[in-house]
Amino acid sequence: MSNLRLGMRDRRALVIGVSAVAVLFVLGKGLPMVLAWERNARAMTGQREDELERASVQVRRSMLVRDSSRTRGARMIALAPALLGGDSPATASATLAGILSGAAARSNVRVGALQLRADTVAKGDFVRIGVHCEAVGDVAGITAMLTALEGGATLLAIRDLSITQPEPAAPSDHAEALRLEMTIEGLMLRPTGAHAR
Repeated sequence: MSNLRLGMRDRRALVIGVSAVAVLFVLGKGLPMVLAWERNARAMTGQREDELERASVQVRRSMLVRDSSRTRGARMIALAPALLGGDSPATASATLAGILSGAAARSNVRVGALQLRADTVAKGDFVRIGVHCEAVGDVAGITAMLTALEGGATLLAIRDLSITQPEPAAPSDHAEALRLEMTIEGLMLRPTGAHAR
């Protein structure tokens, strides 16, 4: 064991050599690990920034949707008086028939057959309600009835209209009679729970 004694110069060389090997080892193994960790950290930061941007866009969109929903709700409320009332398409059809009969009665027009129709198959927020009718009256009465239907509070559309004179060769002293056949439609808000998805 006495042969293993090192001189000061040899010890210094040994320390420098071991230190050089340790530095090379750290640089060879540690530096790539540090660089990989840094690259990974930068990539994760980029991903987090992208996620933050997407979340910010979603928040802005949800605010727009919420504002749009409020606006739509306000428009629906404003539109309510122009829609046919009723808990079901059948009651809304009856309401439309009542509006038509009332306008005819005020205009001295006799209403004959009424056919009620409701488009319950269509999807959306509204149900189209229709009434097909036949009526008899003079020019002034039919004009007054159509004017009353058009100018009423309920939004209505005349889809079919046919006016004929049943007796074109009638004497001039005979009262004028015109035969009216028409289909009139209105909208009702689809009952709650029946909305198409």
